Order: sequence, then C-alpha cells, then structure tokens
Amino acid sequence: YGNMQWAGGYPSPSLIESDIAEGIGYKAVLDGSIIGYLAVVDFDETYCSIDGKWLSDGPYIAVHRIALSDSSRGKGLFSAIVEALDWVAAERGAMSIRMDTDSANPIMQHLLGKLGFVHTGYVLFEGSRKLAYERPVILQKGLPC
Repeated sequence: YGNMQWAGGYPSPSLIESDIAEGIGYKAVLDGSIIGYLAVVDFDETYCSIDGKWLSDGPYIAVHRIALSDSSRGKGLFSAIVEALDWVAAERGAMSIRMDTDSANPIMQHLLGKLGFVHTGYVLFEGSRKLAYERPVILQKGLPC
C-alpha cells in the first residue's frame, strides 16, 4: 500500500531466523498455508521510555514484525490473530498487548483502533518515532482453535 515502514530489507531473513531460534517468532497458518508472521516478546526495552503513558504498568506482551500475505488481507485474519494473542498473553500472565507502528501506516492504525487498542504516545525504535498502542487482554468465550 505504499507504506515504507519496512524499507531497507527489514526484517531481514536472519532476524526472522533469530526470532524463531529465540522462540519468539510465530507463523500464522490458514488451511495449511503460511499466511503471516509475527514476533511476540514478554518485555521490550524500547517500551521503557514513552512520550506519553501506557495504560497499565503490569506485565504485557509486545508484538513486532506482524505481517500478512497480500492474499490474506481484508479477510478479518488480523482480528483472529489478535484474539489468539489474548490467549498467549493470558497464558503468560500479561495484562495487556502492546504494539507500535509508523505514522505513515494508516491501515495498521485503523486496525488497531478497531480492535480496541489505544494510542498511548510515542516510542523511539532505532531512531524512528513510532506510534505506541496498548490494549488490555480480552478473552473471548471458549478456547482458541
């Protein structure tokens, strides 16, 4: 969509391989095909300093490098992934989910707002000012599939 948030080869294959080796890289699978990727951490030092205020001071998970294949967009799969992240967060004792995005990424901003994330301020990631978002964990009825 013309968004240059991931310009310059980011994330590199070696970074994704490192995520997987560290146990923080996850693939999103639908009907046996990989349709997306994300990294989930229990703590992110980048989030220690925020120009604004997080909604909570309690434990959280942070989601990075979330992406869906072009063929998967517009099918509500981002919402399904976030619902699954609620279970991951709850399993880890986290109270909330945090993410960040570029100001030039209105699609991600819209999706986060639609799913109940609140813009809480700005964080610096590798010298770039990112919009910070947080949402309390919301567990749906029943276990995730």
